[in-house]
Amino acid sequence: MKRALILLLICLLLGLPSLAEQPAGAPTAPQPAKYTGALYFGVEVYERMDFESPRLGFIARDRTVEILEVEPAWLKVRYKGLEGYIKRQAMLDSSIRNLNPQANPTYGTVPNAWLAWVKEEAPILAAPQAEAKALITMREGARLALIDIEDGWGRLIYHRQYGYINTNHLSEIQPINFLGDAGYDAPMAAYTSFYRLTTDQSNLNRIVNLEVAGERFKLYTLNSGDRLDFNQQIGPYSRRNGYLPANALVKGETVQSYGGGTCQVSSTLFNAVLQLPQIAVLKRRPHGPSAAAYLPHGADAAVGSVAQNFIIQNQFAFPIRIDGTVQDGALTIAIYRCD
Repeated sequence: MKRALILLLICLLLGLPSLAEQPAGAPTAPQPAKYTGALYFGVEVYERMDFESPRLGFIARDRTVEILEVEPAWLKVRYKGLEGYIKRQAMLDSSIRNLNPQANPTYGTVPNAWLAWVKEEAPILAAPQAEAKALITMREGARLALIDIEDGWGRLIYHRQYGYINTNHLSEIQPINFLGDAGYDAPMAAYTSFYRLTTDQSNLNRIVNLEVAGERFKLYTLNSGDRLDFNQQIGPYSRRNGYLPANALVKGETVQSYGGGTCQVSSTLFNAVLQLPQIAVLKRRPHGPSAAAYLPHGADAAVGSVAQNFIIQNQFAFPIRIDGTVQDGALTIAIYRCD
């Protein structure tokens, strides 16, 4: 206390500004970077997450940038004093480095805090306002993982943007407990991805494939130390196993393949697993630069061949169960403790 008073007196005698009187325009500490990564192609930098906002500059391909924030469709980056937003697909995901793994989650992780059931027909909206654009309509029995709840609105990721649902339409809203110490019925992690409901034959077949694969994750148990090989558990991808030919993304091109669409199940599971460091990802391969449009860029896990597989290991000291739900355009996978 005496020391502070002495410093204040010195400032007054010398005519210096005290700490409380620093000019409003004084420089602030720069926002710390969470990751670094190289650009897959050259990209414009914008002031906001909006192509209509002012352009601040251009960063050429192969340049390594600092990543300050990660959003569903955008990244806030810094490069040689230039700071602003770029489209997320410009980032070469294989080049990303976590600058502080103890403090920062794995790149692309979306921690969901709530898991809920839809109790009546309800739209998911583009903004937390009743008059906002409807993105998709949920019906009773659908299950949703929510990032957070604020002012009566649950927030989630719909493809590559945020979506919102009024919590009055939800029931059994459960908090997610990442440590697994809240009991058997408490979810430890969950993620929801969304699929199209168009009635062309290929998409109808794709929905069947999602339902077949999702059904194989009904109350699936993985003991401590055990591995889950996705292709073994869900495949073979054949008519005999109930799969139908549908669009699949292979080497960046859309082709017809039995089991087309099952990559969305593996990718949704991948995003649930990312929230739990005690579940190790032993093998995972993204679709590549074109990625999968039903998720934020770089958040997918391709399956269907020896080269394309998703393998995880339960490193918790207890067994876990994986539960999948496919309904009304929403594919949700939740992970529970089950000892």
